[in-house]
Amino acid sequence: PTDTPTETPTEVPTDTPTETPTDTPWCRVAYRGGNLNQHVDVTDRWATTAVYGGTTYDLAPGCCKADGTCFRKSPDCVAGKHSTFVPTDFAQADAACKAKDPDSALCSTEPLATGRAKRQPPNCRNSGCSYDSAFIWTDIPCAGYPTEAPTDTPTETPTDAPTDGDEGED
Repeated sequence: PTDTPTETPTEVPTDTPTETPTDTPWCRVAYRGGNLNQHVDVTDRWATTAVYGGTTYDLAPGCCKADGTCFRKSPDCVAGKHSTFVPTDFAQADAACKAKDPDSALCSTEPLATGRAKRQPPNCRNSGCSYDSAFIWTDIPCAGYPTEAPTDTPTETPTDAPTDGDEGED
């Protein structure tokens, strides 16, 4: 259901519901380029800046190759450097990664380290391009936000508690 009713509803509901709900809440985590302990939830996919601790920071791409390694340049900086740096929104950041390596995308794995770990996804600290002072886009959904696409096989009868996904499989 939507929060706002349709002004002129149809007289008869459709037989097939839409595949993707409208106005699905969206949120991605952005990590500080120089410190994995600093992160923000970005709820605007068109944002090019994020606010942390009352300070506004630019958003830069955090690219990961298919093997999970991260990069900021290949061979040039993904979103420019110093005077040529261009803050990116989510789509621009992902496109910038793919432009450098077609098999890459924004990093989507949770950090394995904390603090000032070097050259680790998703922020790739100390990997060049002066992005350590920016916040780095990831494709990690914020806690508590739904996925964007519906599942291929929806649950027929909801359960009272979350399942681990292997129910009924041998």
